[in-house]
This record gives sequence, structure tokens and C-alpha cells, in this order.
Amino acid sequence: MKYWNWDPQDYIERRTYRSLKRAWTGYKIAKKDDDHDKMKYCVEGVQKFERQQRLPVSAFSDVLKEETENHLDTTKQKEESGAATNELSPS
Repeated sequence: MKYWNWDPQDYIERRTYRSLKRAWTGYKIAKKDDDHDKMKYCVEGVQKFERQQRLPVSAFSDVLKEETENHLDTTKQKEESGAATNELSPS
């Protein structure tokens, strides 16, 4: 009788690869539906699983650029209203 040699590392790699495929599929669907929140969520997943697989990490300039611009706009509005504080200086 031949026994199958189970390797936990192979299992983890297959599971991570499947998760990466699912994240890509989710991203494509969210992009088609123009759902920016879900796109951001899927982008984070894709990049996480690519790092775990030691693959080159994809750059999603369209999703991340928009978020960076929104963050900069929010920061600028806070500064203009006087709500910005310097975290490095003592209170």
C-alpha cells in the first residue's frame, strides 16, 4: 500500500495561491461595479498574498492614488480649519 506524504508547507502555499486568485477575482468584479471600497479591500488582499508567496507585488496606482489624494485632501482641510496638530511636539 502506498501512502501519501502530506507536507503542511505545500498545503499553505496552495491555500495562499487560492486566496490570491480569489482576491484578484474580487478586484476585477469590484472594478467592473465601480465599488471603490471593495477594490481597496481586494487590492490589500492581493498585495498581502503576493508578499506571502514571495511574488513581485502588484502596484495598483488607480486605486491607491485615489485614496492618497482623498487622504491629502482631508489633511489639507483639517490644516485649514486649524485642527491639525504636530504629533512630534510636546503638548
